[in-house]
Amino acid sequence: MNKIFKVIWNPATGSYTVASETAKSRGKKSGRSKLLISALVAGGLLSSFGAYAEVSLDGGTSAETTPLTNGWIAIGHDSIASSVVQSGAAAAIGYQARALGEGSTALGYQSLATGDRAMALGQMSKSSGNRAAALGSGANAAGDHSLALGGATNAQGEYSVAIGRAATTDSNYALSMGYMAKANGLYSLAMGAGSATSNDNAIAIGNKTQALGVNSTALGNASQASGESSIALGSTSEASEQNAIALGQGSIASKVNSIALGSNSLSSGENAIALGEGSAAGGSNSLAFGSQSRANGNDSVAIGVGAAAATDNSVAIGAGSTTDASNTVSVGNSTTKRKIANMAAGAISSTSTDAINGSQLYTISDSVAKRLGGGATVGNDGSISAVSYALKSGIYNNVGDALSGIDNNTLQWNKTAGAFSANHGANATNKITNVAKGTVSATSTDVVNGSQLYDLQQDALLWNGTAFSAAHGTEATSKITNVTAGNLTAGSTDAVNGS
Repeated sequence: MNKIFKVIWNPATGSYTVASETAKSRGKKSGRSKLLISALVAGGLLSSFGAYAEVSLDGGTSAETTPLTNGWIAIGHDSIASSVVQSGAAAAIGYQARALGEGSTALGYQSLATGDRAMALGQMSKSSGNRAAALGSGANAAGDHSLALGGATNAQGEYSVAIGRAATTDSNYALSMGYMAKANGLYSLAMGAGSATSNDNAIAIGNKTQALGVNSTALGNASQASGESSIALGSTSEASEQNAIALGQGSIASKVNSIALGSNSLSSGENAIALGEGSAAGGSNSLAFGSQSRANGNDSVAIGVGAAAATDNSVAIGAGSTTDASNTVSVGNSTTKRKIANMAAGAISSTSTDAINGSQLYTISDSVAKRLGGGATVGNDGSISAVSYALKSGIYNNVGDALSGIDNNTLQWNKTAGAFSANHGANATNKITNVAKGTVSATSTDVVNGSQLYDLQQDALLWNGTAFSAAHGTEATSKITNVTAGNLTAGSTDAVNGS
């Protein structure tokens, strides 16, 4: 085995060939002084034609004290190449380059390839994983099948990829791309200058983005998704709790299951949703829908530009609508009022909680007007017009006055006397006129009128001042019949009959 060689021109093949120091060349002698270039050419030729030879230049040696096979290449002061197996011949080129793994390649000052079939290209590059590749000054590919591409890149995980100055991957199957990008979670992806992931399946894309939670996604300049399964999309957006979603520039979703959609939107309540530029949902289970809308009460809803539901279980519907109390629905505010149109008729019952529409209220008002009478009608605003009751005592325009008018002109019961009294106004006594004739009998309780008393008077013995007179009608005298026999005694005052 030749340990001392030189590169000479082979006219038969028309190429440079590595040969013994004592061999003679024919033609092309001017190229022999350029050892490094010649060695590279020799390496290419050996590879092309399937030939195997050991190549050692400028202080390069085999990793083994006595080379075990040929086919290895070590070029450069203190460079070392493995010679363990011929099929895995290593190549180390550069000052203190080390190609120690089977079939490994180290190219550059202090480059180091220790993994089988590993490749380290660049000053102080290092490839320790099997079939790993480190390309760039200070690049490091430590995981099996990993790739570090760029100065100071670092691919630690198996099948991981780090691309870009100072890019880093610490977990298996991770990918970092961009200046100082860091992908530290299993299957994670960090893409963009300063982007970072720190948990499994996380994705960070954009300048200084951070996906810190498991299964989290951050997309956009300086966006951050720190909660598990959270999503932050948009410049400076932030989703900080589990399942939180922030979409839009400056949007923030800071509670579990919260959603903020729109620039500068804020969802700070659990299960809350804020939709619209500058919208805010601060209460748990709240919903703010519309630019600058606010739903700060628990279980509250604000729909419309600038709508605000500040109290629990309240609903504000329409631009600028506000709620001032819990468990209320508002369609306006203190200065702006709105109608609710096209509402179905609600149930009317002792247990109904349905809303009542205008036609139902009209029906109720019309029913009242008809029962009041007196010309009452229902106005366009639902009010009932004034009545007009014409009584003998006057005209009255409301029920109360009419009843008072009737009350003042009726016989009233006198509790003290236990009888009806005919007093009226200032008069303690008054006539009762137009009284129908009552029944005159032993059992009758009817009132009798003046004519009945007059008839009785005409048919009765009347006192004439000194005695009862039997005069009747035009007759000055009249018989008195059916007189019971009176007592005939000295002291008797009885009337006596003809017998």
